[in-house]
Amino acid sequence: LSTDVNLILKRVDWFDATPNVVVLDKIARSANVSITGIQITSHALLEIKKCEYSDSPGICPFSEINRTFAVISVIHSESLSVLIIVVGWIYFFAWSISFYPQIILNFKRRSVIGLSFDFLFLNIIGFTCYSLYNILMYFDKNIQVSEIYLQRNPHSLIPVLLNDVIFAVHALLICIFTAFQCFIYERGQQRISYTCWALSSSLIGFALVSFCLTLFDVINALQFITFLSYVKMAVTCSKYFPQAFFNFRRKSTTGWSIGNVLLDFLGGFMDICQIILQGANTDDWSVFTGNPVKFGLGCFSMLFDIVFIVQHYILYRHSEERNQPITNTATGTTDSDVPEVDIVGGDSDVIRVSSDHEV
Repeated sequence: LSTDVNLILKRVDWFDATPNVVVLDKIARSANVSITGIQITSHALLEIKKCEYSDSPGICPFSEINRTFAVISVIHSESLSVLIIVVGWIYFFAWSISFYPQIILNFKRRSVIGLSFDFLFLNIIGFTCYSLYNILMYFDKNIQVSEIYLQRNPHSLIPVLLNDVIFAVHALLICIFTAFQCFIYERGQQRISYTCWALSSSLIGFALVSFCLTLFDVINALQFITFLSYVKMAVTCSKYFPQAFFNFRRKSTTGWSIGNVLLDFLGGFMDICQIILQGANTDDWSVFTGNPVKFGLGCFSMLFDIVFIVQHYILYRHSEERNQPITNTATGTTDSDVPEVDIVGGDSDVIRVSSDHEV
């Protein structure tokens, strides 16, 4: 800067900014503004109304002053704001570690029987798209500063944070590792169903076509990652049905980790609690109307968590007991200890058991 710059701030009803005319020092290139809340709001903007050199009125050194803003929130309670942060970390960790109980269960049993391969395959597709969406939105500056994004979201920060990227990539890697377990552990006759193959092929095909259209500039990168988010939503709406039906058909939840379900339900419940607390603290309930898809998908996931809980603890709670060996209280042996007996005919009158011991 050749000289100091005067920044005249816009006046709004939600807060008072002092001073109204900020002098931006040519050397320090910084200035302090005091904000005093007047009305409760979750999203108000501190914007620059006019910019000019101190010694040259009407001339502004900044070309995109209309895109310079700060988001201001005026809240009821600072304590409630801290609670919102705590609740947010609870659901982040609950969702992050919810993938591990299934891995541990598979390892202990040396088996993946009971885990729906359809559910796992759809999960991998969903988190692949979700990871790409978060990575591109967070790291690709071309998407963040694209004209289409700025037109759609002129005064919004990017909707992806670093923890979103970490969560998505972590979830994808864990799902891939679980799929690896399916190759090395006992899996019986389980396989991916033809229905799942058809659905998965459609979703993958949609994503690949979108990618090709992006390469040939038919659609832009922002539209491409938006389409990826649609794939993730489709997966979320469909992935729970195979596991629920698989449990129903087997009349058992053995092999399907209830720990995964409980942690997922806890994460979803805490997420909704955070939304409610944020609304109460800012008098802004637009999340229910402004982004109904996100809220609806969260409730949908929790609904299936309840279905799994009912299956595990009520409908099929004795299924694991029926699958356990029966113990003979008199001898202390189990049914697995008693070999099958074959009677060998002829003059020898020898009874030979399947374990090759003669009696």
